[in-house]
Amino acid sequence: MSEGVYKSPKKSPYSCEIYDSEFEREFMEELEKDPEVKKWTKNHGIRIPYVNIDSKVAHYNPDFIVEYEDGTQELIEIKGKNNLTEIIKRKQKAAKEWCEKRGIKYRLITL
Repeated sequence: MSEGVYKSPKKSPYSCEIYDSEFEREFMEELEKDPEVKKWTKNHGIRIPYVNIDSKVAHYNPDFIVEYEDGTQELIEIKGKNNLTEIIKRKQKAAKEWCEKRGIKYRLITL
């Protein structure tokens, strides 16, 4: 895992964004270049409750929230294909339901 700081993003409300992997850093660069993207951040504070494999309520923090020029919003999670575990599936299900209630799209990007 290659963690780091993405400095001076133009479409984020913050002066820097923390990434947890090289994939996330590359995605941040794509978001910055995409003319359809109005703004984005990882530092959104969204915590989605879900039931973990021990049948206890836990919270999931999606990777990104993106707002597009047309006003639509999307929560985006980035995962490697080898990380698509049962727990990720539970988080994804909870995130989809959370997003549907709020009129937000959800997308899981697998690499």
